[in-house]
Amino acid sequence: MWFLLLLIPLMFAVEFISGQAQISQEPNRFIRNCDQAPTPAIRSICLNLQRMANNSRRNFEEESRARIQPPGIPEHLRPGMVVPGSRGQVASNPYDCMTLTCLCPYFRGEIDPRNQCVLGNGQVIAMAYRKEYRTLTEVERLRYHSALNVLKRSGEYDRLGRQHQSNCTHILSNSMSKVAGSGGAHSGPGFLPWHREFIKRFEIALRLIDPSVSVPYWDSILDSYLPDPRDSIFFSTIFMGETDSFGNVITGPFAYWDTLDGRSAIVRSLGREGQLFTEWNIQQVMQQNAIQNILAYTAPMPGCPYPVNFGALEYSHSNVHLWVGGHMKPPEQSTSDPIFYSHHAFVDFIWELWRQDVQPAWIRETAYAPDIPACADPQHFSYSLMRPFFTLYNRDGLSNMYTNQMYRFASRPRCTAERPTCGSPYLFCDTRGFPHCVSKIKLNGLCIGFEGFDACFNGTCQMGRCRPGPTPASFVPQTQLSQMQRAQILQRQVRFVDCFNRHPCCETWAGIGECHRNGNFMRQYCQAACHICSPSFNANSECVDRHISCRQWRINNQCRGNSDLFMEENCRQSCGFCGTPKNASCPISVLIIIALYFSPEKEKEKV
Repeated sequence: MWFLLLLIPLMFAVEFISGQAQISQEPNRFIRNCDQAPTPAIRSICLNLQRMANNSRRNFEEESRARIQPPGIPEHLRPGMVVPGSRGQVASNPYDCMTLTCLCPYFRGEIDPRNQCVLGNGQVIAMAYRKEYRTLTEVERLRYHSALNVLKRSGEYDRLGRQHQSNCTHILSNSMSKVAGSGGAHSGPGFLPWHREFIKRFEIALRLIDPSVSVPYWDSILDSYLPDPRDSIFFSTIFMGETDSFGNVITGPFAYWDTLDGRSAIVRSLGREGQLFTEWNIQQVMQQNAIQNILAYTAPMPGCPYPVNFGALEYSHSNVHLWVGGHMKPPEQSTSDPIFYSHHAFVDFIWELWRQDVQPAWIRETAYAPDIPACADPQHFSYSLMRPFFTLYNRDGLSNMYTNQMYRFASRPRCTAERPTCGSPYLFCDTRGFPHCVSKIKLNGLCIGFEGFDACFNGTCQMGRCRPGPTPASFVPQTQLSQMQRAQILQRQVRFVDCFNRHPCCETWAGIGECHRNGNFMRQYCQAACHICSPSFNANSECVDRHISCRQWRINNQCRGNSDLFMEENCRQSCGFCGTPKNASCPISVLIIIALYFSPEKEKEKV
């Protein structure tokens, strides 16, 4: 009996080792079932997901051989993994926040007695409210477009876009980027949690420019009902802009935006392949009960007990990428087009509809697809890092705090036979069968089948085409904000420079050459000292607050605790650390002593 008890763990160990060997020896052996895909577009998506999963597996194996540890701290003293808990109530970066209280200092606001964030002009910061794009008021839409353009001009739009790009290409310039490039953003269960976090961060970036804006979602089902969705008012100068004969976006709020691949305009090729979302796609999601059919294995390998689910959100969402085409088609370029963010806001909305309908609140934060190496590469596992957000695990994207604290969704546009209106001049109600809202059509667009409906924007449907003609009082879209509104946005804009040292010894270590000798650690924790970025504070003064949130953190008793090293470096004035020099407690290891002994100055002395 005792022999059997000893044999059982041995069997598990052998099975695990053999499984790992299979991953490392056969990274390209995915299930060859893309030929079973129902359409050529789905087959193309399947092959692309497998390609990205293969790259991710390969880079994960390379990273597993890398070691990152701080100067002077031996390996056996490195801290272990921290079990994820409540997060985002205090953050050194606004993008890490998960509450409005955490964000308040970055807005330069004050917390009032009711725990509300109040700006200097008296405005109370509310949760973001994500509406369907065409249901925004004229001012809401223009403020959103204005914030996007400010973000683009600042360079932050492209910087955020490159975070998504790095999770697609896995090939960047420096060694840290290659590690960051491996991730669970595509080809597996991490797809939905990763993009939820990414869109949240993008929305925060916009709100730091204009706190009133939110990312509107694009319900492309509204366009799918049209004879030719390319004629939707959504692809007009009012919303996404129009293209020339080469596909370049040359009108609208995003005309001639440069792109991540160096082009001078966003490119689209609408409707050449793929398809938009349909009601059936949503029903496919809502009918699922098993978590592995939502956080789906979209690029499994041999031995995975779950077949590919071609109805998974990652597949249906990719079909929309293909339909838009141009920069939206290759995942590594897709963030060049602002339509990306509204499309993914809708994907996030569909996922949240399923969570609210199927899962109890406590299950939402814990249920994750099983960690099976044959089904997804390890970077999709629940406790794998959500790269490049190194403070998060994939399962952190399940938190209820996203929709309890940061943002909520407005209902999809709807209408009834008794009330045949959709609440927007850009939508109309098709009352045939089950009444539903449909996007209006641009002038000269196809309107076959919608004769007699208010389907044409500022026109009528005549002989299958939208023509100028007698209509109810024409709606004149507002094309720009007033001068006062533009001035208010520019006045409120807050620029946060995320360039800090995260240890009080960083400058000491940098002075003895650790930026080059221990580059991986120093690039991650000592960016300001190693001149990887340009800080907004004066590095020559020790007794100052380098971070905008220091005062709020002191009030919340955060000077000591898990982040005391960061506070000792960046909040010395508020936390009362000025009496002790920063380098007083810096660990000096044998490694550093040797480094000092063999420094260029010492070598000269020896000569």
